[in-house]
Amino acid sequence: MPFEKFLSRQCPICQKSTKVTLEICSQTRAETIDYEALTPYWNGFFKEKIYFSYARCAECKLLFAPIFYKPDQLEALYGQMSPNMDLVPMAALLKTQKGYFNELKKCSNLDKGYIEVGPDVGVFTVNCTREGAFDKYWLCEPNKEVASTLGRVLGDRPYQIIENMFGFSDIPDNSSSVAVMIQVLDHLLDPVATLAELKKKLLPNAKLLIVTHNEQSLLRKFVGWKWPAFCLQHPQIYSPESMRMLLEKSGYSVDSIERTKNYFQFSFLLKHLLWAFGLKVKSVPSIFDFTIGLKLGNMITIATPN
Repeated sequence: MPFEKFLSRQCPICQKSTKVTLEICSQTRAETIDYEALTPYWNGFFKEKIYFSYARCAECKLLFAPIFYKPDQLEALYGQMSPNMDLVPMAALLKTQKGYFNELKKCSNLDKGYIEVGPDVGVFTVNCTREGAFDKYWLCEPNKEVASTLGRVLGDRPYQIIENMFGFSDIPDNSSSVAVMIQVLDHLLDPVATLAELKKKLLPNAKLLIVTHNEQSLLRKFVGWKWPAFCLQHPQIYSPESMRMLLEKSGYSVDSIERTKNYFQFSFLLKHLLWAFGLKVKSVPSIFDFTIGLKLGNMITIATPN
């Protein structure tokens, strides 16, 4: 059977075999296809929508895929994937991530050490260099192609780019007052272990900023199984409830969980909404090339290590 070539998973929060209920699946389930045949569906938005089926954990309510890619398969797939930032116009990204940064400013002095996991080209980081007073930046970014861009963002500030996405061993314990993970947790097979290891690097009263998709959002409820966040890249997707459970399990206290305002070029948004309903358009008229801010499918979480 094809699923024997994939990973069988327990709930990544509870970390035990709890009762699960199948809740969301694509018309063709990824777990019924061989790895080689599934690979072409990893990239591109305008193919048949196929993903691993999601089940609901009865204990922590997390929506996760009990069958998913193995770690070595994920490494190969991500190695040939285009950077995420290529998918959304830069002007919209800058406005979105400035909004995330404004939330961080409300609760942090923006000093001492700074950790960011998956900064890509530094669209969030640049706000920290402009308005923060951090004495050292540790950026965990495996994509070597963006290293020079990150270097230009940081200028003459002390920094280290760590090519291992989770190379926390290179960061001193109790060194940082801020850690940032934007659209990272949705991708992790073992989020509890990652957050627990990250906690060792944080100072007391440090702030952890997390941005993820929200499977309880209105957009998800509106488009159902065709919601764009249901995809081959996400072994689980959080709600405010399951995010709180994850952080408490990992040794953090949740300060706040809020819906985020994301900015989109409307033509980009319209194209993907049409795709979600089966209309596979390649472009839309230029009249729709304007930027709009909406609270759609994401949430921002601020937490403090216990």
